[in-house]
Order: sequence, then C-alpha cells, then structure tokens
Amino acid sequence: MRFWLPIQSNAKRRAPEKVARRTAAEGGPAVPSSSTGVFRLLERYFRFLLFIPIVTLVVMMLTTVADVFMRYVFNAPVRGSYDIVEICLLISIYFALPAVLLEGRPILIDLIDGFVSPRLVRILKAVAAFGTAAALCFVFWSMLKPAMDAYDYGDVKLELNLPVWIIWLIALFGVLNSVLASLMVLWTGFSAKAGQVNGKGSI
Repeated sequence: MRFWLPIQSNAKRRAPEKVARRTAAEGGPAVPSSSTGVFRLLERYFRFLLFIPIVTLVVMMLTTVADVFMRYVFNAPVRGSYDIVEICLLISIYFALPAVLLEGRPILIDLIDGFVSPRLVRILKAVAAFGTAAALCFVFWSMLKPAMDAYDYGDVKLELNLPVWIIWLIALFGVLNSVLASLMVLWTGFSAKAGQVNGKGSI
C-alpha cells in the first residue's frame, strides 16, 4: 500500500498532460495543462450547442419533404416553409461553427507544412487564429446595426410574422460564441510549448 499511493498521485498529476496530448492528436488545438479545465468546459459547452443545429437540420429536412409532398399531392404547400428553412439554415451554421473552430476542424489544405519547421507552422496557425477572431469580431460589429434597425422598425417575416430582430439575436449569439472559440484557439496556441503542433493541423 505504501508504494501504491505515490504511483496513484503521479498518475493524477499526469492526467492533464495526457488530455492535452490526446486533444492535439485528435486534431484540436494543443492545450497546455494549465488551461485544460477551461478548455474542456468550453468544449463541453460548444458540443452541447451542437445538438441545436442537429435538430434544426432534421426540422429543415422534414419541412422541405412535407412542403414538396403537400404541394404536388394536395396542392396545399406548408405555410411558412420558406421562413422555417431559412431560420433553420442560419441556426445550423452559426451554432455549429464554434465547435468546428475549437476542435480545429475547418477545411484545411497542406501547402507549406512539409517545407517549413514545426515552429513556423505553429506561428502561422496563431496568425490564422488571430485573423479568424478579427474577422468574426468585424462580422459581429457589422450585424449590430441591422439588428437594432429591425428591432426599432418592427420588421417581421412575411409568412410566419416572426420579429426579425429575434433572428438577428440568434445569429449574434452564434457569432459571439464563434469569437470565443477562436480566441480560445489563439490563447492555447500561444500557451502551448514551442514546436507542439496538431497532428492534423495544416496551413
């Protein structure tokens, strides 16, 4: 028993490092042990958000099928199907984007990874993460004025009579989460050890 306790303690101390290595091997950003808890919390939060686009994709598919069937069989299309599909498409994109960014799963192309050092690849990834965060912040800022105008003027959707500002609010929430995910990727990239590069990362 006296030999088992130190071994168990060392295993607990190495657990965050194993999580960091496993996350990097799976294609996500390399996470240092000091930020593992925050990263895992955000990862669970963004994965929870993934259930929403999954449901909206199913709703969008069923709405389209029902609309086509009712239109050609009974000449009675589903009222509001265009608005439903439009809203579901918006939700499926903006609510899935944070998890894609955090896990390092966007579309990547190997152009220079094999010709430069791992350190330079890590620097370029940090630059790309910063550019992503800056672009998303600009998108968020650009969406604020139309959202406020929609609220002030009381715009509604044509078929569902749904206030347009609610849709803008959903989009802003998704973009804000995407900004948070990109900033987390940027932070973990700067905090990781030099030369530590994702197994599936590319520039």
